[in-house]
Amino acid sequence: MDEAETPPDNDAKQRGGRYSFRMDIDLKLLQYAVVLAKHRHFGRAAAALRISQPTLSRNIAALEKQLGLRVFERSRRDVMATPAGGDVLKMADELVARAEAISNSLQMVRDGRGGRLRVAAGVYVHDIAVRPAAIDMIKASPSVRLELLEREWTAALSMLMMDRVDFAVLDIIALRGMPALRVEPLGRLKGVYYCRAGHPLLKKTSLRPEDVRPYPFVFSSVSREKVGLVEDIDPGFTVDPTTGDILPSIAVSSFGLGLEIAAGTDAISLGHISQIKGGIAAGRLAVLDLPWRSARPVAEMGVAYKRERTLPPAARTLIALIRKRIRTVERD
Repeated sequence: MDEAETPPDNDAKQRGGRYSFRMDIDLKLLQYAVVLAKHRHFGRAAAALRISQPTLSRNIAALEKQLGLRVFERSRRDVMATPAGGDVLKMADELVARAEAISNSLQMVRDGRGGRLRVAAGVYVHDIAVRPAAIDMIKASPSVRLELLEREWTAALSMLMMDRVDFAVLDIIALRGMPALRVEPLGRLKGVYYCRAGHPLLKKTSLRPEDVRPYPFVFSSVSREKVGLVEDIDPGFTVDPTTGDILPSIAVSSFGLGLEIAAGTDAISLGHISQIKGGIAAGRLAVLDLPWRSARPVAEMGVAYKRERTLPPAARTLIALIRKRIRTVERD
């Protein structure tokens, strides 16, 4: 048989006189590699995967053979990705997350209950509406499986884009014009600035921006469109060089933590009146009036999810409960 008649091998197909190569990689091998990269130790990774260490070693070797490159550098104490392996692991992490999301969604669509509904919510709306809505849902359907994640704005959006969650609930002002997402408005929430009861600022009759600036502002990070929340009262805020988000002097990842800091220090914060009325009634907190501001700060809350995703019935049920909660507090 001459060269023109030589058939391609099993991993190649001839197209227009050229060979195009295809590499079939077991998704489970990629998952093993992702877990090993996380733990950086064969024993710990094997325990997390619930397989034996020799089995993990064989599978990682099989993956490296398929790829034709070394993914990890091994030593007695540590396992680290090679430069090329780092690129592979980044893609593997995305593929594994996407596959898990598809499998989870198919299971939920199939029986209406199976699978786990994963939701990321911004710090502000999680405390106001998502957490209580989830409690209502659990009471009505004890068999529901939920993963609720309270995150800063950027982290919630990142988890959504990487298919770590089914949908996100957050301030949608910065999401307009993102073609990959569907966005459903939920309502507008007005906030109030607050501080601890007995704060020195409460003794002044008419506050000015220079009166407030000596005191730190505690809140989660916010999108650059929300810089007006802090720019005239928090000289310590910074702009995240990677995301462009606004970081207040004291940045926190949960509303509860910010509330406790404000209640125990001279820091000031921002929240919905429904979140602090208990502290006001208990004599721990007080609303801080900023007279130079003509209007209360407003957040336009909404649900965002990938455009190609079909939300399962459980997601729609939870979203309806979240919407109901927001409509209730909108009247405050």
